[in-house]
Amino acid sequence: MTKADNSFLFKPSFGVRQMLFSKLPLAIAISLTIAITGCSTLKGKSNTTDVTDQTQTQSQAEKDKQAAEAQAAALAEQERLKAEALANANKSKDVNGQTADNGSGQGDDNGSNGSGSQANLLSTRLVHFDYDSSDLSSDDLKTLQAHASYLNQNPQAKVLLSGHADERGTREYNMALGERRANAVQAFLSSNGARNSQLDTVSYGKEKPLNDGHDEAAWAENRRVEITYKANAPK
Repeated sequence: MTKADNSFLFKPSFGVRQMLFSKLPLAIAISLTIAITGCSTLKGKSNTTDVTDQTQTQSQAEKDKQAAEAQAAALAEQERLKAEALANANKSKDVNGQTADNGSGQGDDNGSNGSGSQANLLSTRLVHFDYDSSDLSSDDLKTLQAHASYLNQNPQAKVLLSGHADERGTREYNMALGERRANAVQAFLSSNGARNSQLDTVSYGKEKPLNDGHDEAAWAENRRVEITYKANAPK
């Protein structure tokens, strides 16, 4: 191409070049705005993710704390029942020792021998409790000791210990109270010779009263643990 031909190439005029240069800052400003907006959006998403992660971490921490507290409460209840069972066992030994000092084996009021007295104790299948309590009374210790001895001597025997409460209080509270009562009897039997595999517990709360009355006599009758032999019951 000759020098003359170069005259036909496009050459923007001075006015066009001035207009293009005048628009350049605007284009740069728009590009910067888009870039800054994109960064802000990414930062916002990052902050939202951080808050979500922090909330989930706090929620898991609360769940772990609640689980630890529940486990500690369960262990404390187990220790309380063990201590209670040991105290009741000591009471039982004291009662049996007093009976021996007074001439045990001479027969009961019906003139039967010691085995007859044991049979009478084994025929008793109810343990009663004071209001809002799962503590075993001294009146029931000889009965429970007799059942513990029988279970120890008869490994095939099995019992169901069902806890009950009177009608006062909520259903949930009485279910828990019935469970504590059944566990108290279980703890005593296991600490006095019965095997844990021979003992099952259940709570019915106030759902299965023996007496449908609404006075203290009925309530006292309904606050109980029933001992039900599922296998090899005493004859």
